[in-house]
Amino acid sequence: MLISRMSRAELAQNSLPDLKTALAMTAKRQGLKKIAATYDLHPQALYNNLNLNDTERNPTLQQFELITEYARDHGDLDQILDALSLITSCVWLPMPDAEKTGQTELFSEVAELVSRVGRMTTNTRDALADGRVDPDELAVLEKDLLRLFQAGFRLVEAAKLFGGE
Repeated sequence: MLISRMSRAELAQNSLPDLKTALAMTAKRQGLKKIAATYDLHPQALYNNLNLNDTERNPTLQQFELITEYARDHGDLDQILDALSLITSCVWLPMPDAEKTGQTELFSEVAELVSRVGRMTTNTRDALADGRVDPDELAVLEKDLLRLFQAGFRLVEAAKLFGGE
């Protein structure tokens, strides 16, 4: 039986990326030239340092900080935080919006938690199909676990806000 492997892009979407990959993907989504123009950076230097095929170059600390700032300001910080979670063995937890927490949002958080459990169950079943869990499958399960923690946390925090604590 031929087992299809995930492409680099699929693996990056379904697992926790390394920091350079997270920064590169975020800069690509947000527009590398926009980021460079916003912070008066040379776009070619930024591109070169984020090039995933060039293992000799990496983003500078300043580039890391500015891409992260830009991503935060544009609501696109998750992938960078995921990469930092992988480096630090920590979990980042998103807070629910206190002003938007009502009964509907609370049930939405329950649905998200159930969805995450289902996704992790499916991915575990798929990983075990060949009798072993390879590194790519483990990476997917690690991301599933992070998202499951986050969904559980958001549910509890939304319940606290709904309860008026």
